[in-house]
Amino acid sequence: MTTKLAKRLMGFLGVAVVLGVLVGCGGGDFTVSLQPTTTTIAQGKSGTVAVNLARTGGFKGEVTFAVTGLPSGVTAKFDPEKTTADKTTLTLTVGSTVPTQKYSLKVTATSGKLKKEAVLELTVAVAPDFTLEAAPASVAVKQGATATVTVNIKRTATMTEAVALTLEGAPAGVTGTFNPASAPADKSTLTLQVAATTAPGNYTLTVRGKGGGLDKTAKLTLTVEAVPDFSMSLTPAAVTVKQGATGTVTVNITRVGGFADVVLLEAEGAPAGVRVSFDPNPAPAGVSTITLAVDATAAVGSYTLTVRGTGGTITKTARLTLTVAAP
Repeated sequence: MTTKLAKRLMGFLGVAVVLGVLVGCGGGDFTVSLQPTTTTIAQGKSGTVAVNLARTGGFKGEVTFAVTGLPSGVTAKFDPEKTTADKTTLTLTVGSTVPTQKYSLKVTATSGKLKKEAVLELTVAVAPDFTLEAAPASVAVKQGATATVTVNIKRTATMTEAVALTLEGAPAGVTGTFNPASAPADKSTLTLQVAATTAPGNYTLTVRGKGGGLDKTAKLTLTVEAVPDFSMSLTPAAVTVKQGATGTVTVNITRVGGFADVVLLEAEGAPAGVRVSFDPNPAPAGVSTITLAVDATAAVGSYTLTVRGTGGTITKTARLTLTVAAP
């Protein structure tokens, strides 16, 4: 009887030892630690924390992980959720509407009757964001010239991604170059190059910035100004004058881009017996009158005269056809 009881007790002890090893209640122990113990995650972003196990006394049991104290909108995932190894990775995902404050979370590691805890301090930060500003917001550039605009990038503390910049809405002949084009800092320089052929006028351009999944814009008003210049035309461009008579032609001077110089007029190619005069000359305003005095001895025929106007460093010409007719 005693022998049977002893055998039975030994059997129970063997089962208990096996069960103890399987559930982690056998020999040994473990501790759990976090790296880091504090973490900051922005709204709409994720972050990871290493969960480390320190096993002692030959402990080899499987450990299951959980986390408590999560605020609404924050989810947690362990990879793996159970392990016989020495670590797992905790990924925390913060929703975009989670209030920005500090939260105290508790990471629990359980194996059988063994249960260990570690505290994780989570700070939810403002979501990454930025705005764009063109300074100045309006710029005037003459045809054939360049101008620079500073693009300011105003970031939240959590917005660390570079912002890729592009220019939209530029008229024909206008190009925009950003330096840098992908801005990791808070500003970039936009250089506007205006071709000499770009039509004068007001244009609304869009500076677009993309970064961190965000797409923002800023408006920029570009005024293309005409360079100081003038054009010249004749009314009429062909005239018939009889021998011994006079004829008149109007010189039209059109000024653009603030051109303010007087225009000195002269005629070339008049035949013998034809005198050409201008009134006024030089022409301070928009018109001057050409008087063609044809002598009775001037040869009958058709002649091409060149009317030349010079103002400052600019010279323009116009063709005048003169027909000398018999009385």
